[in-house]
Amino acid sequence: MFKIKIFIFISFLVFGKLSAQMLNPTTTPGPDKFPNFNSEYIKKHEIKVLIFDIMDKKDLQIAEDKGLIHYYEFNKEGLLTRFYYTIISKTISHEIHTEFVNKKTKKVRNGGVRIKNEFIYDTISTYFFYDTINRLKMTRFNDGNYYESTYFDYNETNLPVKIIRAKETNVSTDKTNFQLGMQYVLSDERFQQIKTSNRQIKTICLNDEGRTYKEIISNFDDANHLISTSESYIATWINQESFFKYSLSGQMIEKSFHSNSGGSINVKTSYEYDSSGNLFTEKQFKNDVLLNELSYIYDESDRRVKSFLNRDHVNKSIRITKVAYKFW
Repeated sequence: MFKIKIFIFISFLVFGKLSAQMLNPTTTPGPDKFPNFNSEYIKKHEIKVLIFDIMDKKDLQIAEDKGLIHYYEFNKEGLLTRFYYTIISKTISHEIHTEFVNKKTKKVRNGGVRIKNEFIYDTISTYFFYDTINRLKMTRFNDGNYYESTYFDYNETNLPVKIIRAKETNVSTDKTNFQLGMQYVLSDERFQQIKTSNRQIKTICLNDEGRTYKEIISNFDDANHLISTSESYIATWINQESFFKYSLSGQMIEKSFHSNSGGSINVKTSYEYDSSGNLFTEKQFKNDVLLNELSYIYDESDRRVKSFLNRDHVNKSIRITKVAYKFW
């Protein structure tokens, strides 16, 4: 499920307009689970749809195209309005029998049996809605008959002060036309945003009962880049920290995350850029072990991302993603 945390808003405020590339790293802890699209780039190049055509290949095995896609749709302001992806819900295997072929006493083909797989897909989607000044006000997640929405309110400085997550029902007979029926609130989080200095914000997180359960200290550099966050949970001994490093041009070159929530967890991601400032290589580590290595390939004529490769060092596989564009 696609979930939004408070860090994404900080990322949007301080990192969303740094460069002319299409993809930017985010300030969410750990590896990015969802692309952070540069809305200015999307708008400038009049991109309406991005389609990620995904194929996985295990080492020493032939790559099999299973028809998996990630689909991203944008409005004319360059903001993401719809995301869906396909997963394989069922695999049906068919036996294909081939006959022995003999021409003029010469064997052409052996007979035998081969297996052909037919895939049945489910589609999981999320819709995004914005207010009049392009702030994210709601997301709606849908998996079959399950709907879950998240609602956002902001203060005068565009920091979140309320996030409500609710399970909902769609009473419309047309699933593409959502009509709200019942609504069950899953969580109601409130935030007090306190500017303790010109380079620091303290966020007090309140639970459904209005009690403080966590405090976050966010620190910024002179260029207003987020350089660190420190989370402290009030009722427990859990502490989590994130650190961010930037190049002289303001591009993130490293982020790290430390937590004692399940033993000692240390996650780090490093970023490298080409001479044009486009994201070139991304490496993801956990406890100093290299997990994933992403390489981005650009079209030489217009410098658009045309594909990227994700080398999974743990599972000994590679994910090949080709990028297709549709324009306004």
